[in-house]
Amino acid sequence: MTWPFENDTSAITKKLANKSLKSEKRRNLMVVIAVALAAFLICFTGIVATSLTQMQRNQVVDTYEAVWLGVEENDIETLKGLPEFERVGGYYMLGEELSEQGYHASYVYNDAEMMEIGRDQMKLLEGNLPQKANEVVVSEYFLSTYGNNAKIGDTVTLDTESFHGDYVVTGIMDSVNEKEANTCAIILSKAALTEWKGFDPAGYRAYVHFKNSDQLGEELITSYCREIAEEYQLPNPSMNNKYFAYASKSFDFLPIVGVIVIVLIGGYIVIQSIFRISINDKIRSYGQLRTIGATPKQIKRIVKREGRKLGSIGILVGTVLGVCCGFLLFSKGFNAVSYVVMVSLTLISSWIMVSISIRKPVKIAAGISPIEAVRFTPVQKDIRSRKKNIKLNPVSMGIANFKRDRKKTISIIASLSLGGIILLVVSSMVLLRSPEALARQIYPYGDYKIYLHSELAVEEAMAAGNPLNEKLKQEILAIDGVTDVITKRQSLHINYRANGIDEAGWCDILTEQNYSAVEAALIEGTMPADAHSIIIDSHTSNRDNIRVGETVEVTSGKSTIPVTISGVFDNDSIPTDGHGTVPVDAPLEFATEALFHELHPEIASFDYSWNIASDPKKADNVESELKNIVATHTDIALENIDTIIEYEKNINAFVFGSIEVLSWLVFLFGVINLINTTLSNQMSRKQENSVLRSIGLTQKQLCKMNICEGLCYALFATLATLIVGLPASIFACSKFSVGAFAGKVVPYKFPVLEMGLFILVLFGMELILSVWTVRRQKKQSLIEQMRAME
Repeated sequence: MTWPFENDTSAITKKLANKSLKSEKRRNLMVVIAVALAAFLICFTGIVATSLTQMQRNQVVDTYEAVWLGVEENDIETLKGLPEFERVGGYYMLGEELSEQGYHASYVYNDAEMMEIGRDQMKLLEGNLPQKANEVVVSEYFLSTYGNNAKIGDTVTLDTESFHGDYVVTGIMDSVNEKEANTCAIILSKAALTEWKGFDPAGYRAYVHFKNSDQLGEELITSYCREIAEEYQLPNPSMNNKYFAYASKSFDFLPIVGVIVIVLIGGYIVIQSIFRISINDKIRSYGQLRTIGATPKQIKRIVKREGRKLGSIGILVGTVLGVCCGFLLFSKGFNAVSYVVMVSLTLISSWIMVSISIRKPVKIAAGISPIEAVRFTPVQKDIRSRKKNIKLNPVSMGIANFKRDRKKTISIIASLSLGGIILLVVSSMVLLRSPEALARQIYPYGDYKIYLHSELAVEEAMAAGNPLNEKLKQEILAIDGVTDVITKRQSLHINYRANGIDEAGWCDILTEQNYSAVEAALIEGTMPADAHSIIIDSHTSNRDNIRVGETVEVTSGKSTIPVTISGVFDNDSIPTDGHGTVPVDAPLEFATEALFHELHPEIASFDYSWNIASDPKKADNVESELKNIVATHTDIALENIDTIIEYEKNINAFVFGSIEVLSWLVFLFGVINLINTTLSNQMSRKQENSVLRSIGLTQKQLCKMNICEGLCYALFATLATLIVGLPASIFACSKFSVGAFAGKVVPYKFPVLEMGLFILVLFGMELILSVWTVRRQKKQSLIEQMRAME
């Protein structure tokens, strides 16, 4: 603000700031790049994180909240007539059959409402659902690979056991992961379904979507669905846990805050260093302004205007790049509100970074007197503290140059090592989180797993004759390459009620194989001692306040037995032993076999999954034969360790790979700082180096001196990375291994490859910069260099 009696000099300071900007093109470029990099990292990280959250939400919103298994067609019509439901979809899974052409055909029937509910898995690209028995909807992959690129209205041939002949294509749907699994989804008409020899009128599924579901909580929806089941004599529904997990999931700002803090630290160090070097180079210019009447306040305005103008350009460029890159990579997760919030957060945090970064240089510029400015020589600081009789050679002179400005040296080392520390910690965690090691926890005995997978409830499938029987075991053992079939889990899906709260989950039998692991995971109470006691998982115990010693009623099928909760075990201390990449059938309770037989005396075998041990050299034959066996049997499914390994690799590549990229981008802050310092030193030491050359210093010795100085930066940045990063990575890995490997602390492994590459880049960059500096000096004669002003 300018007072009425005060001269308005804003026009003058504006002109001086613009002149300074025109004369400092190198400084301007470095500042804009540093600010743009910081703004890009903040904005891009925020856009990606919010987009991923939105994509998860999009997968479940307006789909379904509950599903009834084993219902009839008239039950689906009854559900459609209820006013609380906005949409009810009918679905029937006929099963998977092996085609003579080599693909696995997955036959299903569903109505139009189900097509809308399951649009993320089965999206109809064009055409309509089939109506006649000889009509089908097939995928793009099927048509391009096995259907001779047929179009809607054309005929395709099916050659499986149940469906064999020519069928008319009425619709084409999107193919999701069909090529990788060589499985083709085929939608049949109701006419074809009812004519199928395996048709069961009570084999339908009903998927329901509530009106105003976003305003209803999980408990209210669950209780209402159970009331409907009781009123219309339907089986208890299964709730869509994924919906309740993602639909109301709030965005976690903690990772974004962590990225912002790291980026702001890196940006602050670099921007302050660049401006401080620029101020030192122009101290005499500011002194001249002071001698002709400029006040400290006016000097501050000049430097602030420069910083803010450069900062504004950098922030704008970085934010635009962050938004564009985030949208291009994750356009499906676009949300206008999230974008506005992240852009605003980027602008505010980046502006704060710029304002704080130039604060110290502004004080330096405004605080020096005209006489001090004339006498100011940066290279002569602390001259009295230097040792006498130093033996001069290129190495000692290079080290002396390295130590001559401690603040500048510390800022360069800090900015270079910050990215290295992040890279060391993340690379160590990636090395620890081996996809093979994680998958082997679930597959301790072999690479394949066969498990119960039926349209019926698990107890009904077991009571009808568990398909995991001795005959199937002998059939698998007869495969060339299979060495053993090991019972991995014996399970039932149970329900129990405690404190007025209904809970459900998979309960496993305690066996000789799992007893010690479960006992080690026990965090409260004791192991079950009889048929009327169970232990439950810690998540259920903590969430619903269900305590040890309480009596609950366990229900499975038509049997209900009161049992006592004898203990609580830690879920994270037991390997997740479910099926699929995101298992929903992991054990949440453990009980004795006696309780199982009391609940279901009609069931002889409770086997739920088998591990297939095999010879790795015959993996192709084993996998092919196992697929054939599964295709010719009902109510079983096959899972391969490669599926889990590939999933874990994708997790590593996405989560940790993103952080590794972030560490290299943070490392760029140090590179910018180093390049700016190198160029500044080249300009400020022209006279000094030319004088040394004139008294006998050779070009080769000058090159050695510059290389020695550069290698000092690289050496101390490497030491700082190891001194700070190594303890941090060891601590992070020890904590991480406890959760990843069921309570085990895995020995630490140093990421030799990643850190070797980092050190190679660091030293190589320093060497290149040093040689480049000397070569640039060769372009001028000694007389021209000696005449140059500092």
